[in-house]
Amino acid sequence: MLGTTVYDAGGNNNGRLDPGETVDLTSTLRNTGAVDFTNLSTTIESSDPYITITDNAGYFGSLAVDSIKENTGDPYVVSADPSTPTGHIAEFNLVAGDGGYVDTLTFKLIVGNYHYLVWNADPTPTSGQRIDSILGSLGYTGECSTDLLGRDDLELYNAIFVCVGIFANNYVIGESSSEATALVDYLNNGGNLYIEGGDFWYYDPLYMGGYDFGPLFGIQAISDGTGDLGPVVGESGTFTSQMNFNYTGENSYIDHINPTGSGFLIFRDGNNNYNCGVANDAGIYKTVGTSFELGGLVDGSGVSTRAVLLDSIMHFFGIFSTGIDEISDVNVKAPILKLYPNPFSKLMTISFGKVHGAKSIDLKIYDATGRLVRSFPIINLCNPNKSVVSVCWDGKDDSGHKVSSGIYFVTLETEDFRDTKKVIVVE
Repeated sequence: MLGTTVYDAGGNNNGRLDPGETVDLTSTLRNTGAVDFTNLSTTIESSDPYITITDNAGYFGSLAVDSIKENTGDPYVVSADPSTPTGHIAEFNLVAGDGGYVDTLTFKLIVGNYHYLVWNADPTPTSGQRIDSILGSLGYTGECSTDLLGRDDLELYNAIFVCVGIFANNYVIGESSSEATALVDYLNNGGNLYIEGGDFWYYDPLYMGGYDFGPLFGIQAISDGTGDLGPVVGESGTFTSQMNFNYTGENSYIDHINPTGSGFLIFRDGNNNYNCGVANDAGIYKTVGTSFELGGLVDGSGVSTRAVLLDSIMHFFGIFSTGIDEISDVNVKAPILKLYPNPFSKLMTISFGKVHGAKSIDLKIYDATGRLVRSFPIINLCNPNKSVVSVCWDGKDDSGHKVSSGIYFVTLETEDFRDTKKVIVVE
């Protein structure tokens, strides 16, 4: 099996299976045996709950030895449920047979966009490889590439992670390069972009002809820095709150950067008075820029792990691996769901106001993989004396066991309303 092709001219015609879409699907097969096929037929099957196959048969007919054929004349018909999380991987079996010969092949389809692309331009590629591996372990779908030239498919990725390295093993994105143009266009079309590099923000634009991404990232480059990075400390009130990492990158000579405009500080050096990480919500796009390598951070305890940091960056970008989302009903004038303290270690208060017309509230807590860990009894809202309801969570699951530190989601739901907020549990 050489691959599959999606034909969706009757849908949005973007060449992929998207949530809520019905498409024609073909497979391309090559006969690698020693006998010609004269009546080859195939069927496909999938147990994926988001996938419906309305035509599972694809007829190939003759397929000579070492020849290739695609079943364009008799495609399969496949639908993805509208609730399918973008980036979801659907697995299929293809059963091919002719006479007494039967073979089963497997393939996968991405529904919607990929979650991420790692452009690993770093000549010493460890950091980018670690980012790709960790994102994959968290359930995100994506790819890792050492080349951005000639690509015209960046819109297929909800986020791009760019790793250019640390001097003297670093890559410079030139001011007039097609790579810089592609990344700027990606941002202006609503993409999400993470870039890390020791000289990327200050030294390269000033002395090496590098493109200055600072204004797009809400970053003001301050100085070239000296060899004293570490520990790397998160910023209170942001998605890096209470994070604290030792650093073992290639070297500690990293640019000093400050937030400007809509940018806000997310990381600083814990022993010295300079900043090294900035996030930015520009409205049409979001960015994260660091002058250290994420792969050089050393995992600690609680929220101080690279996995929690990467998951938090993806959530800041509005990308979730399980379909869980942080949402609020725009018709509610005041925030409906409040969590305090957040992060917490022993006890957290969950408070919420009444939802108009709702008689009861369903309150549940999920972990970052989408697994239900705590379900509270249905809360009756008929008491006229209560305009705000409070519930306490002791950090335990439904079996009474203490949950591990990390990211969790508190979800409040009625028949026609849902509000979800992220909470961080620390040791």
